[in-house]
Amino acid sequence: MKAHFAAFKALLMVVALLVGKVFTSVRFESGKPVRANYVVLFPDGPADLGDDRFAAPQRADSKSRWRYDVRVVAVDADGLLLLADAVLSVIGKIPAVVGRRCDPVTLVPSVEEGKARYDETTDLHYMDLSFEFWSRRAI
Repeated sequence: MKAHFAAFKALLMVVALLVGKVFTSVRFESGKPVRANYVVLFPDGPADLGDDRFAAPQRADSKSRWRYDVRVVAVDADGLLLLADAVLSVIGKIPAVVGRRCDPVTLVPSVEEGKARYDETTDLHYMDLSFEFWSRRAI
């Protein structure tokens, strides 16, 4: 699981604007959300395991679909759109996982995601996006 997460995170970290701005949790300081421009990448397990067999148990090396949620956080709308564009640049890129053959990253469309929002309590803008890709054993 860690290899797939690291591969997706590496795709984000290649984008110059995102270097040093990708975290795995919302940033807090003294119990309050940090007012800064950054991205939160939430780790997850495989969303689906399938090895095209109907009567056999799933295996760790089965074909798997990986889905990662990304929250873009910014102090203003311009920063939010700038970071969101940078994050969206991973669409079509192929994660590199040793021993696996991965499909290009796609955006998962949803009603709730992709909309810019503003939180008055934290005085921060944010946008949620989900990405996914399939991974198979390299033959």
